[in-house]
Amino acid sequence: MEAWRRKKGLMRSVKYTTKFDPMEREILGDLTATVSEALIGRAQSAPKDELAQMMDLPSGHKDAPQDPSLARLLPDFERDGDEEYEGDNSLLRSLHETDIIKTKLQNLQVINTALGPDGGVEVSLDEAEARQFLAGLNDLRLYVSADERGGEGAEQDRQNLVEWMGYCQESLLDVLAN
Repeated sequence: MEAWRRKKGLMRSVKYTTKFDPMEREILGDLTATVSEALIGRAQSAPKDELAQMMDLPSGHKDAPQDPSLARLLPDFERDGDEEYEGDNSLLRSLHETDIIKTKLQNLQVINTALGPDGGVEVSLDEAEARQFLAGLNDLRLYVSADERGGEGAEQDRQNLVEWMGYCQESLLDVLAN
């Protein structure tokens, strides 16, 4: 992957561009599909609350995901040491998890759209898309870093992938900040 660049056109807005190797593009595409499927599965498995539906209120799971990778993407709303009230975390999760999943899916869609259906390796984003791409990369890193499948070789491959996505994030963040 080439480092992200900021391009300012004479008659158009700023664009953020990079070029991925074909293998990098394929890995990112496959990974966004995997994470999207996991998030969609979580949203679809939420219990239905008839009262919430009648009042047009969101409703979702009350408990954290059992899958460690999804748990990294959808953590509890309370931290250890916070003052606890009976059911607060469950209530917050049931009210907000669906919206959080929707936003994460939109960010992952920006990555898929930027990569294109034809396997394109050149990416050009406006500032809003670049911020969503950055958030999507962060979710991919969280998901991969919590994945515990595979043996010793898989652990090293996973670490290399997390570091590569970290480089991609840092490069994009640098050009966004300047």
